[in-house]
Amino acid sequence: MEHKPVYYGEYLQLHKIIDAQQPESFKDGKEPAHDEMLFIIIHQAYELWFKQILFEVNSVVDIMSKPQLNDNSPEVQVVVHRMQRVVTILKVLVQQIDILETMTPLDFLDFRDMLRPASGFQSWQFKILEAKLGLKFEHRHGQEYYTSQLQQKEIDI
Repeated sequence: MEHKPVYYGEYLQLHKIIDAQQPESFKDGKEPAHDEMLFIIIHQAYELWFKQILFEVNSVVDIMSKPQLNDNSPEVQVVVHRMQRVVTILKVLVQQIDILETMTPLDFLDFRDMLRPASGFQSWQFKILEAKLGLKFEHRHGQEYYTSQLQQKEIDI
């Protein structure tokens, strides 16, 4: 069987990623807020990393859910390796704040009012991660059920 060539841009579906930034301030002939593009890309990068973290955590949960697991088994080493990867990704997420901080509060205010009611608290992947990692109800922001910030279509996932 002949293998079809795989090209970088198609494999990564770059057209979808590159076209996924639609700044509100660029619409309707408004004066564009330059830093809104940075804001969108930073948050999209966070969501992509959350997807990878969930992928790793789900695989760890699958391994740890087995009825028996030997302390010295290769599977435990896989768990350690994948959780170390999660820690490394989390370090990258913290470092991304440095980039976000290059935007001044005034630059953020140029477009913030256009984003209502959008908030990082609406990240359904982050809410899933909190739940998977066992965040207790009393420790949640505002002590609310995690779906209170989400749209119905995200709750149904």
